[in-house]
Amino acid sequence: MNRGFGIAATAEEGRVRTVAAEVEQLGYSSIWTNDIPKADGISTAALMAQATLTLRVGIGVVPVDRRPTVEIATEIERLGLPLDRLMLGIGCGQSPKPIAAVREAVEELRELLGPDLRLGISAMGPQMCGLAGRIADFVLFNWMVPERIQWASERVNAAAAAKDPLAPPPMTLAYVRVATNPLAEERLHKEAAKYDSIPAYHRHFQAMGAPLAEVGVAADAADVHAELAPYDRVLAEGVVRALPASDSVESVLAAAQASAPTNVG
Repeated sequence: MNRGFGIAATAEEGRVRTVAAEVEQLGYSSIWTNDIPKADGISTAALMAQATLTLRVGIGVVPVDRRPTVEIATEIERLGLPLDRLMLGIGCGQSPKPIAAVREAVEELRELLGPDLRLGISAMGPQMCGLAGRIADFVLFNWMVPERIQWASERVNAAAAAKDPLAPPPMTLAYVRVATNPLAEERLHKEAAKYDSIPAYHRHFQAMGAPLAEVGVAADAADVHAELAPYDRVLAEGVVRALPASDSVESVLAAAQASAPTNVG
């Protein structure tokens, strides 16, 4: 089973290295971070790569309305990120022309960084899913229930097949929020509500029709794998974004342990 683990780019350097090394030992396939104005995901990914030997290192995602492609490529090269392990996700951010912005960014980054780099697209709606199917190596979904992931994957795969019926479709991944007791449902709902306040995500949640507290996993630690199973069935790789009970390294590592693929069965 392939499973990833994600931590925020706001984590301090020591925590990033500790969690990344432990995640590799726990049998995860990849480790991920985000990229936001107050925290550079490319620098965080470099720390993750330095602390691991074989894990794929993902950035999900870099918004191209805020970071030009030349800047992205220059920073990746400056920090020496291993392109054979890097999975670079691209998002539209607040671009007024999201499809065109993402398409141009993917094309430019392929030219700048070469064929070894795996480039992905963050997708929620049918048009972005179609673009991912045509030009991406992977697609990264976010805040989706398994049924919506299946819906989105079908659109990705259809676009890929229309372009080249013999080529494999993009790899499908999704961030899956995971909270364990105490107060797991409350933490999951609170995190979902933050995203629901963003217009694009509000429209997404409305279209999906699922209660906010059910978009992800809220369970006892012993039940996490059973709750993740529906996601595993519709994804090539689920990426656990833990909502730990506290910000301590111990709490984050406990969440990683509870969700670790080596603990299945």
